[in-house]
Amino acid sequence: MNNRLNKITILVISLVFIAINVFFISKDIHTLNALPFALLVALIILFAPEQTFFLLILLTPLSVPLSEFIPGLEFDFWLPTEPLLLALLVLLILKSFQDRFFERNLLKHPAFWAILFYLGWLIISTISSEMPIVSIKYTLVRFWFIAIFFYLSYLLFIKSEENFVKFFTFYLIGFIIVVLISINKQAASGLFDKFAAHGACNPFFTDHTSYGAALAFIIPVLLGFAVITKSAWKKYALIVLTLFFTIALVLSYTRAAWLSLFAGIGVWALWFLKIRFRTVIIGIIFSAITVLTFQEEINRWINYNQTSSSGNLQEHLHSIINVKTDDSNVERLNRWTSAIRMFKEKPIMGWGPGTYMFQYAPYQSSYLKTIESSNLGAKGNAHSEYLGLLAEAGFIAPISYILILAIVIYRGFKLTKLSQSRQQRILILSVIIGLITYVVHGILNNFLDMDKIAAIFWGYIAFIVAMDVKQNYIKSNPNIDISSKI
Repeated sequence: MNNRLNKITILVISLVFIAINVFFISKDIHTLNALPFALLVALIILFAPEQTFFLLILLTPLSVPLSEFIPGLEFDFWLPTEPLLLALLVLLILKSFQDRFFERNLLKHPAFWAILFYLGWLIISTISSEMPIVSIKYTLVRFWFIAIFFYLSYLLFIKSEENFVKFFTFYLIGFIIVVLISINKQAASGLFDKFAAHGACNPFFTDHTSYGAALAFIIPVLLGFAVITKSAWKKYALIVLTLFFTIALVLSYTRAAWLSLFAGIGVWALWFLKIRFRTVIIGIIFSAITVLTFQEEINRWINYNQTSSSGNLQEHLHSIINVKTDDSNVERLNRWTSAIRMFKEKPIMGWGPGTYMFQYAPYQSSYLKTIESSNLGAKGNAHSEYLGLLAEAGFIAPISYILILAIVIYRGFKLTKLSQSRQQRILILSVIIGLITYVVHGILNNFLDMDKIAAIFWGYIAFIVAMDVKQNYIKSNPNIDISSKI
């Protein structure tokens, strides 16, 4: 009887919906057409949250901003990833309350407390923001990025390391499509045309710099998988993919990404040669003394360099130190000096998370202005994760961010010594090198407000933390399988 009643109820609701939708369509209103699709997505999220998470990771490199479809909006978000993120976040919160579950081993890890400190300070600085609505949106985006890309990823990775392989593979599949489309666009205009490279990754990436950052993020881990895989055909395929992504990085004309990958290779060399941390510190101090001793000669050499960025790869690389005539470099200095001046005016609380682009105009130096400069808050951010946080949320914000990085990288390197599995050691090392590329890139750009960069940044951190927690848990509870606790 109940079964028959349910069928009748479903039939009545369906007929009513069809009648209402037909009426709206006759009035040229098509909004309700999206309702069945939305209900289907809601059911998939509700009954298959893990599969939805991996679908989200696949779609992240392929997401596009809403402004591509509806120009002139005062707000923007990425489709379809941000709606999926929000839905997963709501489900995660409800499920955690319903089951009264939180992965308590995470409470023992210092990186988790550093992340809470970082988020907590963003919330505090939002209260005193010059633009509360902007800061609330910025902080909420950070919150759901960390909740899903870090916490949910952590739960999956600690359950099984294979979930990290899935995470990386799904992101890689989506990203390969973006790279193929971008290179195809470049080929149509000329592969060695710098200006063609700037817009080739649109609409998936806002510009070539974030695209280059993602490539640098991926390459070390891709190479790590190529080293540890035992299958010959997989090894060759991964090596070919690594070369393909390296070529794409070169053709992106993103100097910051090039430098970040070189820095990652340098850190790997230090690890491979087993050079002690003390020796590295002494080397840094010696280099600083050398720079101070020969600063006049270095200044003359920098001022002598007039090479501007161009399609010639050698000239483009040489232009990195041209701070006189290269518009990109001069504009970066303009953004940095503006950020420092803003910080000096509000050193403790800052101007509010996410407000830099709307507030920096009066703090620009006339002699540093370029064709890229703007007084309308329409041309980007501080071009530095560290200085952006400094201006927007005071000196405590970059300290909390650096603390996360320092703890994760330190614990990651410790894991490469403690782990008994060679494959795990290599994978952890490749993830650390991937993170280090963004530690360096973050000096020159800031992209953690983008889903494409946030996904791999927080995902890599989640993997290192999960492996660290697992290592410590197994050490103290050798006879218990931690995955059964999740």
